[in-house]
Amino acid sequence: MREVAMTTRSIGIQLGATTAPADIPEVAGEAEQLGYAEMWMAEDYFQLGGISSVATALAATERIPVGLGVVAAAARHPAVTAMEFATLGGLYPARFMAGLGHGAPGWVHQMGLQPASPLGLLREATDAVGRLLDGQVVTESGDYFSFDQVQLHHPPEPPPPIYFGVQGPASLRLSGEVADGTLLGWFSSPGYVAWARQRIEEGRKRANRTSHHELAVLCVLSISEHGPAAAKADLIRWATPMLNAMAESPQVKLSDGGRQLLTHLERGDQIAAASLLGEFAAAGDHTDCATTIGRLLDAGADRIVLVPNPAGFRSTPQMLEQIRGGASLIDM
Repeated sequence: MREVAMTTRSIGIQLGATTAPADIPEVAGEAEQLGYAEMWMAEDYFQLGGISSVATALAATERIPVGLGVVAAAARHPAVTAMEFATLGGLYPARFMAGLGHGAPGWVHQMGLQPASPLGLLREATDAVGRLLDGQVVTESGDYFSFDQVQLHHPPEPPPPIYFGVQGPASLRLSGEVADGTLLGWFSSPGYVAWARQRIEEGRKRANRTSHHELAVLCVLSISEHGPAAAKADLIRWATPMLNAMAESPQVKLSDGGRQLLTHLERGDQIAAASLLGEFAAAGDHTDCATTIGRLLDAGADRIVLVPNPAGFRSTPQMLEQIRGGASLIDM
């Protein structure tokens, strides 16, 4: 596996794609100073460009690894994707983590990018990107992309690890089969993390892979030592539409308290719903948040990446307040 060094029980941070571009250097620099083990930048269409924001965060820091979580494989030709990954990997050896996925269906449809087989496209793109990053010459015509003697002029050494940002069973198996790691999305419950790890292991077994597959989990954070109940209430108000939309997703269906939480939301009982938030997010005081993180790690996660609520949807000072509060969880 292509490695990026991490600390034991790593706690990282994600910057939301609604963060103003001009704020990235300040936030990235402070996250590094606070001791976070890694940082991830989202490419949520049509907000921040993921590749350019990763480059900005890397340039503003000295040591912290920065991940791209993630670009839609259909949005760029794999030769262009590989070129961008190679440039970042060459500039910042062992600090850049590449990320690929299907992309949110709504955004992909907005761009007219509806492959007959999203899984087939992701496999084809990942295979080509991997070979190009390894310095190979690629000439082939696939179901989705064609190459005519394409070779990177600056293949990075070492090549950056490739993470998949996926959630369904077939995609998780593919991640275990061809990727170096997986980045699970917001509101992943411990039950879902354990289930996802099993699907990844099925893919690894199918491909006879023996190296460790890194599993990083995004975990929404709303922390307050002085007002833990308010922190939970703030998060449940913001998260309610998303959790309702995920009612049939494995993240919710494989949760011990998922159905109960949705029932409370349907009844408008946000106080009761907030009491079950620990199944899906780190909310409340230090103890509450540490408990959630510990359960995700026990379920099979290697690393937790905190997403400061509301991840840039408000002001940068409010996001930084959450990032500073989350720093208390680094050495829990």
